[in-house]
This record gives sequence, structure tokens and C-alpha cells, in this order.
Amino acid sequence: MDLIIVGRPNVGKTLLMINFAAYLGLRELRVEVPDEDGVIRTERLSLDKARRQLVSLYAPKTTSVQAVPVDVALGRQRLRVMVLDTPGMTEGIRDQPDERRQTALTLERLMTASLIFHVIDAPAIRTRRQEPLGALDTALVEFGRKMNSYLVVANKMDRPGGHDGLKRFRESNRGVTVVPVSCLTRQGFRDLKNWLMRTLA
Repeated sequence: MDLIIVGRPNVGKTLLMINFAAYLGLRELRVEVPDEDGVIRTERLSLDKARRQLVSLYAPKTTSVQAVPVDVALGRQRLRVMVLDTPGMTEGIRDQPDERRQTALTLERLMTASLIFHVIDAPAIRTRRQEPLGALDTALVEFGRKMNSYLVVANKMDRPGGHDGLKRFRESNRGVTVVPVSCLTRQGFRDLKNWLMRTLA
């Protein structure tokens, strides 16, 4: 079962993948990344190393779909969930062939994923004068409305403007399930886990 994390660049997708996996009990990440030929390369990273290597100020941006397997306890059973971190999505066609290929792969995985975390930058919503969301996020919300396993993750609630942005999002997108979090401080992760468990049950 796939849980895909999607959203614009720099909204916190990779940090969500790492810290939520840690919240679910992982002490080490097994990151699976396909190379140009589609061969899966696996790297084992401690949580601290994953944060330094994948999300620090000096880490390269996510350029390919990378997966981390997580075993989720459901009663006496354990369910294997592949958490998919994806490159930031933007409007328009990418200039580089590799970027276009990764965007196509992200969309392909999005269409077949069992669960979707759509990450938005809550403080950024407050700064937009008219439409609360850009065209890409709006399209993702409309796509997600048709699914029971779609969740908006309003990130960066620890920053100024987060609550105002969350309020504006909710007013403009009634009926959409949203969980406010801080991927940095793990605020809201209990609600995130509860949603996941209810959806998987």
C-alpha cells in the first residue's frame, strides 16, 4: 500500500516523511530510490543522518520519488505502507527532461496511491491577496475531494501566520479534511496518526 506525499517545493514533504516515520516508531530509514534505469538503490540512514542528508540547508532538493517502508500496527496485525516522498510540483512544463520524467512518475504514482498527504504551507496562504491556493494546489484539492483517503496536511503551524493561513484555507475549501502540523516540532502528529489509523482500518 502506498502513501504518497505531494505538494509544491519547500512545503516540508521530506521532513514530514522522516519525522512521521520516526513518530510511527522507526529508528532507521531504508530509503529506496530508483536510478535512471529504474533499478532500485537502497540506502539505510539513521534519523539524524536522514535529516542532515535530505532536509538540511545544504541538502540537495528532492529530485526523484523516494520510498520508505513503514510497518503500521493495526491491532494484532502489521501493515506495510510504502511512504513516497516526491519532488516539488509546479505549474507548467519543466525545462529539464529528468524533471519532466520525475513529474510524470509523481503523477503516475499519485493516480494509483492508496493514501495521499497533500502538504501545503499554511503561513504562505495568508500572504496571497485573492486565491488562497495556487492553480496546482487547487487542482490537487479538487482531485482529492473524490477520494476518502485524501488529507491536506497544513504544515509550518509553528511559524507566524500559520493559524491565519489555516483559517483562510478552511473557509475556502469546506468539506476538505485538513490536519494542521509542524513537521519540525511534530505538533499535530497525533492527529495525523489517528487519521491514518482510521483510514487503514
